[in-house]
Amino acid sequence: MKLFEKLFSGKEISGKSWVISTLIGVGLILVFIGAMNFFVDPFSYFRFADGEFSEYQDSENAYLRYIRAKQIEYNDGKYDAFIVGGSKAGALRPETLNKLDGHTYYNAWVLSGNLKEYYLYTKFILENTDAKKILLHISGPEIRTGDRSSLGDVYKTPAVVTGDSEVAEFIEYLGKNLSFAGGDLIDMIRGEYKITNPGYEDGVRNVEYRYKKMEIDPIGYTQTAVLHDYDDNMRKLFKVTPKNPAINESLDYMKKIKALCDDAGCELQVVIGASFINELYEYEAKTYWSYLLQVIDIFGEVWDFSGYNKVCLNPYNFYNESHYKYEVGDLMLETMAQGSQIVDGFGILVNPDNRFDWLKQRRAAYLYYKSEYLETGTVNISNYTYEDRIK
Repeated sequence: MKLFEKLFSGKEISGKSWVISTLIGVGLILVFIGAMNFFVDPFSYFRFADGEFSEYQDSENAYLRYIRAKQIEYNDGKYDAFIVGGSKAGALRPETLNKLDGHTYYNAWVLSGNLKEYYLYTKFILENTDAKKILLHISGPEIRTGDRSSLGDVYKTPAVVTGDSEVAEFIEYLGKNLSFAGGDLIDMIRGEYKITNPGYEDGVRNVEYRYKKMEIDPIGYTQTAVLHDYDDNMRKLFKVTPKNPAINESLDYMKKIKALCDDAGCELQVVIGASFINELYEYEAKTYWSYLLQVIDIFGEVWDFSGYNKVCLNPYNFYNESHYKYEVGDLMLETMAQGSQIVDGFGILVNPDNRFDWLKQRRAAYLYYKSEYLETGTVNISNYTYEDRIK
């Protein structure tokens, strides 16, 4: 008390007192920052520590990677199968899978995933659950880059998955920049902090708001969300060769995933998801085709729904340039369960016996559309309509 009396009285105080007062001031500031981050929780880090489900889990700034890990860790035997993959896999509905094979799935997709993370999450799942099956969803963008943590806080793999210090991570999130917590607090005070995109308990990605926009104006929405930069992307697809720097790293982690599942006696099913032609410029090249052959070498057989087929050429089957809709996901799962194509040309089970024919057909399709592009300056997909979409 005497120290504070001196501070506010204007009387001279000793150097020791200044040190003490400074430490107290710094301590109060740190406590304030920590309290703001803890109670406002702008990244949804603290509120999900016990693995409880909340509709807030899919909010734009939520630390989904951490939330996924906690819901896996505390699943209490609720799930016996897991979907592992990036944001594309978010459209795979566990309820559809359950009807097809009887397993109860949790969709553990993460934003901008990569094979290292798929390996870490697979390892985490096998260590913390009695999983009978892993459905691994892969796609082309994963070979563009490995570590995505530079994209922001919510793209870092959480310590509970990596095995790093959870205490250090806890302290890190207590000390986050107050601009995040401050913005959320202001919204709360104004009554504007709302669930704009509520999450689903089984982990599936909620994109219903995109469906509503498409239903109101299918052509306008699709032109903006799916076909933006279409002509420029076609130019890149056929005239610019992507580097695909993360190929070797991706293949190495695939081998580790396969070994993990084999050792645990857990069924592993691998699928290459559908991809719209407007996205292919990011990775389609000879290096990618070679990579695909090596993927087959690792897993033995893989379901492939990518490439140049009438599902992937129809922009109305996608809710943005990089992500297919729920109905496309359902069709993929039903095709896999049936073991043969339901829609002509969409889906093939690739194995060592047919892999070269499969790649030969993909290369031929690429050259066909390249020829069209060089002759006309575009790839004409105007014959695909909203009514032709997978329903």
